[in-house]
Amino acid sequence: MSSPPQTKNPWTTLTWIAIGTVSVAWWIIAAQQLRWRLVLVVGLSLSSFMVGCLVGFLFTSYGEETGTVGKIRDWLIGGIAGLTIAKAGAIKGLLLTFAAGPGPSEFALTVSSAVVYAILGFFFMFFQRELILNVLLAQTRAERGRIEGTRQVGQIIKSFLVKLPASILSGVDDIEQISDVNKQEADRLRGILYSDEVKAFLDQAEAASAQGDLDWDIVSKVAYIQYYRTYFEKDDKVGQAKRAIEWITRALFMNPQHADFTMKYADMLATEEDYEGAVSILEKLVLQNDAPVAVRQWLGYFLLYIPARVGESIKYSDQYYRLMKDNDALFNLACAYAQAYCQGTELEPSLSKSRDNSRENALRYLEEALKGEPEYAEVVRTKWISKGESFDCFASDEQFLKIVGSGNKVASPTEKIPSPPPPTRAQ
Repeated sequence: MSSPPQTKNPWTTLTWIAIGTVSVAWWIIAAQQLRWRLVLVVGLSLSSFMVGCLVGFLFTSYGEETGTVGKIRDWLIGGIAGLTIAKAGAIKGLLLTFAAGPGPSEFALTVSSAVVYAILGFFFMFFQRELILNVLLAQTRAERGRIEGTRQVGQIIKSFLVKLPASILSGVDDIEQISDVNKQEADRLRGILYSDEVKAFLDQAEAASAQGDLDWDIVSKVAYIQYYRTYFEKDDKVGQAKRAIEWITRALFMNPQHADFTMKYADMLATEEDYEGAVSILEKLVLQNDAPVAVRQWLGYFLLYIPARVGESIKYSDQYYRLMKDNDALFNLACAYAQAYCQGTELEPSLSKSRDNSRENALRYLEEALKGEPEYAEVVRTKWISKGESFDCFASDEQFLKIVGSGNKVASPTEKIPSPPPPTRAQ
């Protein structure tokens, strides 16, 4: 991250050069061609200047310094006030040791030099700290906090990296591929993602991000963990999606062209039921030459939630199926045509010549999809005909019942985890 531009203030350079020049002239005049007097005047002036700088340093302490230097400052203020009153004679005696001889004129010379240069020292340090040094210290401390935070978080990563599949932290696999839709494996992953070690890692990352910027390695890992946690969240899925979006946004700020995080960002928007936002992001991504093929699959699914654009859902699902021959695309095509039929949506002639043709396409794709996954027939038969679902007007359709009415036994929904990212068929 680039540092903010520094504004040059000529007062901090030219003024002090002028003061230095005037001081040299003053010392020569005050010495009256006596080397001993010159040494005393210069010594008193410089020592007073340094005392003023020290006081200025204490008075301009901030941030981490307030816990240590700030206490000395409070003590110094009280000490100076008490010392000035109680030890006025001793101070006078100290100043007279810098006098070149007896007489009131010598005392006046030493007092004036001490006062003037002490004040100059104070303002010199005050302005240097406020305009330059404190700014540099703040930047350095932020960088140090970033490095320290990264180091601490890195140590925590090592402690659970051996437990959590590396593909989770790199985003190369989804949970279904890792767990193979196995309840025992899903429970193990859920336990790891919500373990004390992972919680400590996330807390450290949050604390480190408050002190300064984290590097890509940490931000990306936190984003992936928060994303996959969303699929296991039971009580506050939307709240968890917001946390995932926060870290995914940070990752995209660091790497705006990251296709996987762009897709995951769209997925989390869909979790918040912002399907139009999700589709908008994916439509921009699909125009890129290096866009993953899966973007078309996701568009085919998310567009099912925008009834007016069911025709575009069909186009994207069809493109994906032609490229990948994936069975989930057939389910999405079946749902899209079923919605068009139930809602009376007129599709382009290239997609469906009539409303009855939409029905035929829906049943044809559904039958073909169930040939690849016959055990899914019970889900279609029991859930997809609910009110508002894709096949809600097929509940009494004889051909539909013939396709799904085989009574195949499927695993209980509790024995499966949601198909991440995103679920590719209506549940």
